[in-house]
Amino acid sequence: MTATNAAAAESDAEARSILERAAAASFPPLHAVHHLLSVGVCVRCIFRMFGAFSHACSCASLTVSFFHSFLEEHDDSAKGGPCSCLSTDESCCSICFGILLPTCHQDEGVVPFDDISRIDIITSMVSQAIQREGYQIDGFSLEISLPAVVAANERAIRLYMKEKYGSENWFKDEMFSQQTMSAKEGLRLLIAPSLEKQLGVKHGNNSFRIRLTYTHDDASLKLKSLLPNDSNRKRKAESREGNDTRRNSTYDDKQTLSEADSFIHKSLEGIQDKEFCSLFKLPPEKVSKPCHLVISFLRSPIYIGGRYLKLSRNVSQSCWIIDDERMGEASVEEIIKESVCAISRGDGYKFHAAGREDIDVRMLGSGRPFLIEVLNVRSIPSAIEIQQISDKINSSEKKHVRNQIHAGLTLQVIVTHRLHIICL
Repeated sequence: MTATNAAAAESDAEARSILERAAAASFPPLHAVHHLLSVGVCVRCIFRMFGAFSHACSCASLTVSFFHSFLEEHDDSAKGGPCSCLSTDESCCSICFGILLPTCHQDEGVVPFDDISRIDIITSMVSQAIQREGYQIDGFSLEISLPAVVAANERAIRLYMKEKYGSENWFKDEMFSQQTMSAKEGLRLLIAPSLEKQLGVKHGNNSFRIRLTYTHDDASLKLKSLLPNDSNRKRKAESREGNDTRRNSTYDDKQTLSEADSFIHKSLEGIQDKEFCSLFKLPPEKVSKPCHLVISFLRSPIYIGGRYLKLSRNVSQSCWIIDDERMGEASVEEIIKESVCAISRGDGYKFHAAGREDIDVRMLGSGRPFLIEVLNVRSIPSAIEIQQISDKINSSEKKHVRNQIHAGLTLQVIVTHRLHIICL
């Protein structure tokens, strides 16, 4: 037996053991499980809804076909003739839209998985993107955003189960709320260990955040159209925005998506079960394609601060341009920013000072406190690199800046016709 066959046999044995334990415990009757499969609910969502996801999440052999084979052995209703659940596309679960498998659409189409673990494909995509962006990381936190239609479809399945099996002894109305793990937490449980292995760092509370944003435009638009008072909300939003031309189309698209999801979640929370059943189809329709996945990264800002003395009467605190003409020879903000951002490689910066002075006014005494906030840095400067920032400013031929920098990211800056930074 080859190593591949041995691994497959081991995975099958694990899957069978999981199913046997579930069937012997408080899992619902097999005929109810079989019916959930037939309406398009994936295996992982079934286990998630009945409190057994943590045991089943990492088992690759828990597919619809394997599950159905188990049901045929133990449940007569699954025997005899072709079954609709076997024709279900596993990548398009009617609750999670394939998120827990996970399969996803990207711009080039459906990501091919072949014989590689689907989770490993996602984590490999994340790892490659981190390398392309040049992030240096010592850990990560994981943020997951799912379309509101996932929560809506899960509620629809719960109400459908209540409607169909509520009179049976095994069914308890409160069982879902007590046992269900959310799809978001289920995905986190699936993907975090794989990311730790791929990236070589631990998942936890970290300033570097990996964000997985799943969207499904078709399903979200359809859901939005079914909710009450949508037209009133749209008119209010248009009235509030007026003729504001400051936003660009990309900003508008992202803002609209965020507002729509927020509106849908809020609307769903305010709808009672009876009204929900009248608005939505139970069970929800099977879907034809999985979600679209966007991977992004964000690091919390870092701050480098200190004090500056300005001895020149021709250096402004911040960049000052009037009618495309620079006022003054330089600015405290630009001199510090240039060296800091070159090493930290951030997306942007913000300069903060405790007050300000006019361009022709010197700043003497103990200096004015300041902070430079660097956004989404690729690299957090080390003590040596902080000293390099100091040395670079000090060695400037124009002598705008001289500096020394404390290893704790604390500076004191002196501005002459030059700028000097010394330790606090």
